[in-house]
Amino acid sequence: MLFIILSLLLFINPLLISSLNNGLALTPPMGWSTWNVFHCDYTEEDIMEMADMLVASGMLSAGYKYLNIDDCWEASYRDPVSGMLKYNETRFPHGMLALSDYIHSKGLLFGIYSSSGERTCQNYPGSWQHEFLDAALFSSWNVDFLKLDCCYQDNIKDRATAFISWSKALLIQNRSIVYSCDSDELILNENNLEFPFQWAPEYCNMARISWDIYDEWKSTLSIIDRAANIYYASQPGYWNDLDILTVGLGKQTIEEYTSQFSLWAIMSSPLIAGNDLRIMTKEIANILTNKEVIAINQDKLGRSGNMIRRALDGSYEVWAKPIYYENISQVYDINNILRFNPLPFHGVVLLNRLNITANITLEFNDLFDHHLSPHPPTPIWTVSIRDLWLHQDLGEFVENWKAINVPAHGVRMITVSLLNATNFHH
Repeated sequence: MLFIILSLLLFINPLLISSLNNGLALTPPMGWSTWNVFHCDYTEEDIMEMADMLVASGMLSAGYKYLNIDDCWEASYRDPVSGMLKYNETRFPHGMLALSDYIHSKGLLFGIYSSSGERTCQNYPGSWQHEFLDAALFSSWNVDFLKLDCCYQDNIKDRATAFISWSKALLIQNRSIVYSCDSDELILNENNLEFPFQWAPEYCNMARISWDIYDEWKSTLSIIDRAANIYYASQPGYWNDLDILTVGLGKQTIEEYTSQFSLWAIMSSPLIAGNDLRIMTKEIANILTNKEVIAINQDKLGRSGNMIRRALDGSYEVWAKPIYYENISQVYDINNILRFNPLPFHGVVLLNRLNITANITLEFNDLFDHHLSPHPPTPIWTVSIRDLWLHQDLGEFVENWKAINVPAHGVRMITVSLLNATNFHH
């Protein structure tokens, strides 16, 4: 019976599922995670230093407000009397509440990690059958963000139901806690539970839609290929999570890091950085704190981008996201924008997947005419374009715009504002 219930839950039409109604993550969460820099080797002093760096580097002012501790903060065993999770007192001599207070004193929010299984991925105590007890503990530590993994959970049906139990446990706390479902262990080829975006929106504020990312270009491509065409699940309160950003880890080119950040932004993925802020270069800081690109990710219209064109040979792609975009929408009320057909503003990423430079043409019909029923004559669209990496207005264009010499594995990211259309009929 449980399997039947889960099957119905997981294969219901995603368009009929509402997002988690906890009032949080109305735009994709932004923050920084310990995992890439520290793995399991960190102390409270390291976390406090990273809190200081989030402020000093300009990351906080750019929107990165969550400081998330990943696995390995736990003691080896639960308290044998109370059953409570314990923190490692050697690494955290002043305790989690004191660390939480320090993080909050910097204007940041505090995130923590657990696993839905009996053990975490690094073999520390997990939360299986302790969901409500652990949720109350995290609330008492003034936690603002929970990343829930699902390691050491052998029963695949239990993995899915544990995420739901945690959702219920968090909702009854007297604290608002963003719920990140790290559901990559559910993405298995041999089962039918591999599509978190079909069940997670009702229970999670964000959920992983692919396996772990690593610092190589092919990993970025693999994730965006999986993310294509599932844009409909993302909405205020729930976001498809493309995983922690690898920007600045050092194994890719600046063009590849710029592309990853642009694509995560256009697809409304949470922006959780993972680079070492203590040695961050100006080039990497310029990528992570580009406020025009971040504005697309954080746009209050609450839509996600999608691939609208791909070359037959796979050499390039065009991704687009309808936006409200404060900088160009000041004269419009958001409700009036929603009445437009087609929507007048878009963020657009033109991606070159080749190992050589390429020219990529954006046809404005791809942005606007797909909203309309087929009818002659074809509208002629006039738009204004701004380049978000050059921070330049490029001018007005009719019918199409060509991006010249897009670098290998690089992008051009623009906003497109509809000015008028001739031969246009509703």
